[in-house]
Amino acid sequence: RKAIEGLVALSEDGCSPISIQQMAYVAGVGFGLMSGAFSMINLLADALGPGTVGIHGDSQLYFLTSAFMTMVLIFLHTFWGILFFHGCEHRRWWEIAAVVVMHLAVSGSTFCNPLYVGSLVPSYLLMAAAAAWAYLLSGGSAQNLRRFLLCK
Repeated sequence: RKAIEGLVALSEDGCSPISIQQMAYVAGVGFGLMSGAFSMINLLADALGPGTVGIHGDSQLYFLTSAFMTMVLIFLHTFWGILFFHGCEHRRWWEIAAVVVMHLAVSGSTFCNPLYVGSLVPSYLLMAAAAAWAYLLSGGSAQNLRRFLLCK
């Protein structure tokens, strides 16, 4: 609410130039892109050496799996931003707690990274659930979501 008051104070017409939903989306995308950038920088640092991952028994799928995990984290941060802002705006603390628990679950699943299915599949399932939840909280209808999923 203080951010909205600050934006109103800076605007010429006395109205906020951005809605709460837009602010949530932009914040989520920003966090997601920064998370993805740091993840990819670490991945590229691993690729430069010394030695190369994938030789001497390491999986050849390391870089591909890391790229897919980075992609899911970018999307998840976007959806988490929407869910978190909605929880704060409507004082639904369980939504905020759900975001924290989902973040811990996805981060914890990376400990299963040698079993790539053990980290990627649950993360993508959680991403689909978070996307549907964020869509519904943003004003989308369950009927439209169903039509989209069934290609009608």
